[in-house]
Amino acid sequence: MRRPVSRSAFTLVELLVTVAVIGILLGVLVPSLGTVMANARATRSMSNLRQWGAGMQAWGNANNERIPWEGAKGMPDGLSPASNANVAFSLQNSNFWPNAVGPILGLQPYSEMVEEAFREQRNISVWDNRDTVWNDPAAQSDRDRPWEFGEAGKGGYLRQFWFSYAMNIRLNNTWLTDGNFPEFTNDRLVGWANIPHADRTVLMLELRARPDELPQDDPHYTRNLNRAQSSWKRFAARHQGGGHILFVDGHVAWALNREVTTNAQGSRDPATPNGDWNTSKYIFDPTGPARH
Repeated sequence: MRRPVSRSAFTLVELLVTVAVIGILLGVLVPSLGTVMANARATRSMSNLRQWGAGMQAWGNANNERIPWEGAKGMPDGLSPASNANVAFSLQNSNFWPNAVGPILGLQPYSEMVEEAFREQRNISVWDNRDTVWNDPAAQSDRDRPWEFGEAGKGGYLRQFWFSYAMNIRLNNTWLTDGNFPEFTNDRLVGWANIPHADRTVLMLELRARPDELPQDDPHYTRNLNRAQSSWKRFAARHQGGGHILFVDGHVAWALNREVTTNAQGSRDPATPNGDWNTSKYIFDPTGPARH
């Protein structure tokens, strides 16, 4: 009797069929995997914003029901707004939101992280760490190092900062103006009770990480992104053409960039006469019109 001949390898036809099947499966699975990863990054960023909201509320409970300082808008006489001076000036104050709320979340005050990195002459630790509440994991910069200010140390490093999230810079705007306070002050912090529409008023938002999150013909494409506070002008567009917003009442929601940056007159033109960027869905200045 003859023994059956054993086959120890694929035939060429079987191999080609196997490769074709794998190719089809990859074609189906890879886009789905990309969507899953994008959704995971979005979920993580929304969780980060909720943590910042809870931290701000806790800070307010211990500080006369006030909202932390969003940072200087203008600058005191004699200080130039150039060279990231607005953030450098704000970081000196304990009420500035990265300093005030960080410790409540178990983090260092931001100013301490800045000084630690400067002493050790290295990049600030939050710069390339996506696994931290400071960063939106979907934010990808086109820079080779963080934003900088001041003089260089012995190793050539300046003081640095980098933010994926920004506090609403218009939150205190009319509140200060009506009280005849300068824009750079933190002597008059708006209270939670002074916000009439907490479910629509922006507390924090995702900050664009790079200009090309927007098309080049967008009216806000050229905005500088070296901020720790912002309005609609620097709102993110990396999450399906939009970003996430933390509202004063503590909820977080996704919003389309084009919708957030369209004013009450229905225009996205920054030069709209008397343009008001408070709308029926998004309020930036809770006590007055949100002017450009």
